[in-house]
Amino acid sequence: MLQNFINGLYDFHFLQNALITSVVIGIVSGTVGCFIILRGMSLMGDAISHAVLPGVAISYILGINFFIGAIVFGLLASIIITFIKSNSVIKGDTAIGITFSSFLALGVILIGVANSSTDLFHILFGNILAVQDIDKWITIGVSVLVLVIDSSSIF
Repeated sequence: MLQNFINGLYDFHFLQNALITSVVIGIVSGTVGCFIILRGMSLMGDAISHAVLPGVAISYILGINFFIGAIVFGLLASIIITFIKSNSVIKGDTAIGITFSSFLALGVILIGVANSSTDLFHILFGNILAVQDIDKWITIGVSVLVLVIDSSSIF
């Protein structure tokens, strides 16, 4: 079994891309995860990752790049969370939960309205075996940037 996997790595470029991208994402996720836990913001990453769902659905409906919609809705979610925390007596975790649930529900509704032949959940969560060379290099570049910023904020 292991021999088949190793042979597949030599024979198939898509497996090489998947392995390299997975390792890079694992390294960055571990370092950023520690930083987020120490700052007490563990639910924030989960909330923003799910809050991009309506952005993906609206991007599909409008025919624009999914990344644009995801970024806009991720930023919007963080702004709303910050606004709720600073302008009410609600605690931070509760504000995150409210925003997370609302955006996720909106995303599910919009996916139902979109009536697409493409499964938008697959676009959001992806398939590691479908990583192209450009995606691998973008991931490596962004990961290096995140690690540099993360390491500079620790010291």
